[in-house]
Amino acid sequence: MARYQREYNKTITGLLRSIKSGDKQKMDELFNMTFNHFYGYALVKTWNKSKAEDAVMSMFENVIRYINSYDEGRDGATWMYTILNRIIYNINAEDKELQKYERPITDERYSKDLDQMYEVIGLSRAVAGLDDTDKKIVFMYYFERRTLEEIAEALRLSTSATHKRKQQILKRFKKFLV
Repeated sequence: MARYQREYNKTITGLLRSIKSGDKQKMDELFNMTFNHFYGYALVKTWNKSKAEDAVMSMFENVIRYINSYDEGRDGATWMYTILNRIIYNINAEDKELQKYERPITDERYSKDLDQMYEVIGLSRAVAGLDDTDKKIVFMYYFERRTLEEIAEALRLSTSATHKRKQQILKRFKKFLV
């Protein structure tokens, strides 16, 4: 671990100890010092600015609520990451549950719907030469914000094949847009 990171973690641990001891004003200092750091982490895990912000704010609420359970002998940053990871896990699990009820694009009869949607948003020329599977990959990845693993599972492809196809699609789009 880098020296800066160790010092950063020690500072967080010290602030948490102070808060646990009753110095509630240190909460502002902890928030100001760590919000951007934890927000960036949450953003990478959720890929949604609003959800990332909600997750971090919930984390701080839980820090306040459960400060008495904080073990002062342990690293404070790790404790906060644990809280944040649990919150992000629950947010992502809720999203997956909601996706179960969305109409999946796995059947050939929906390819006409995709063509119409791309025409409406002005991408019809860019996707005109793509086969139906590639059109589905574009839609699922960029509009439904699904992961490559989820797309691969829905289309019954390997993750590496899905990634490779997405890369080829991007090259095609770049040629089209330039």
